[in-house]
Amino acid sequence: MLKEAVGISVLLVAYNHEKHIRQALNSLFGQVFDGPIELVVADDKSSDSTLSIIQEYEGADPRFTFKYLDYSENLGITKNYKRGFEACTSEFVAVLEGDDYWISPCKLQRQVDFLTAHWESDVCSVNYYVYEEDRAHLSPRVPASTGHRFISARELIADNIVGNFSTCMYRRSALSRLPEGLFDIKSYDWITNIVLAKTSLIGFLEEPMSVYRLHGGGVWTQTPHIDKLKAQLAILPAYDALTDNVFHEDFERLSSHLRH
Repeated sequence: MLKEAVGISVLLVAYNHEKHIRQALNSLFGQVFDGPIELVVADDKSSDSTLSIIQEYEGADPRFTFKYLDYSENLGITKNYKRGFEACTSEFVAVLEGDDYWISPCKLQRQVDFLTAHWESDVCSVNYYVYEEDRAHLSPRVPASTGHRFISARELIADNIVGNFSTCMYRRSALSRLPEGLFDIKSYDWITNIVLAKTSLIGFLEEPMSVYRLHGGGVWTQTPHIDKLKAQLAILPAYDALTDNVFHEDFERLSSHLRH
């Protein structure tokens, strides 16, 4: 008896990404993956042609079913992610932000295979390249390899090796357990993954399969370094509370480092 192909959801998060969205979409549609793909489009009221470019891909590949979320209001990144996660219906949920892209055609399949084989993990991330657009410079986040490792919440607090949502695939069942308070503050990949790693390990595939783009249009990229440190320091008490103070000493050590 033939085994039915596993279906996945891909959450495409976009906001004024017309310059980069084609590269993101081409890397998605080029995936070697046999199952159905639910593409959840969470455009946060782009004022450029991002949405119309995405719509050009409809009907191009029978594996894909498009689901557009309401784009009449700008929600901000945290609320946009909240509704995006809630709209995904497949067992596994991958994320692709509109200014990032994938560089391995096997990324999605490798992550599905990993999560299927490793029940101790609710998240599978991959190594990635950081692309500094102004310098045209690519560098791997960690040295490339062909194996995998497991990352704990404490390790992630000390060093956010996962780095960005576009490297991640999640179990939808885990996303459904995220606390409501997570979305009442500014929450990005880091705290989302720390919360999930409180009850599971993060699988990290050491082969680079994604590219995180640093460019002038990115809000975080434009933020001065000292302001980034201050913003991170200010949010740590809320993150500590979100994880029930289990990692209080770890957050305190990070706070001390940031203040220094």
